[in-house]
Amino acid sequence: MDTHFHLLVRAGTSGISAIIRKVLTGYAVNFNRNHKRYGHVFQNRFKSIIFEEYHHLLELTRYIHLNPLSLGIVRATCG
Repeated sequence: MDTHFHLLVRAGTSGISAIIRKVLTGYAVNFNRNHKRYGHVFQNRFKSIIFEEYHHLLELTRYIHLNPLSLGIVRATCG
């Protein structure tokens, strides 16, 4: 997927905003350095979904793994 990516993380008591900001900033700095460019790499802020029930974990995991298949990026999800 060339426009977005998915992460499934377990947040601690402090939340994930600061962690995501550090990850995205670090990635952008390295990307810009490697491609000899500057400026924003990501257009929008991240979207987060909070869930507490186990079946939501299964649904999100399934969605994340099948998303590239549904977009036609890959032919199969496993070898």
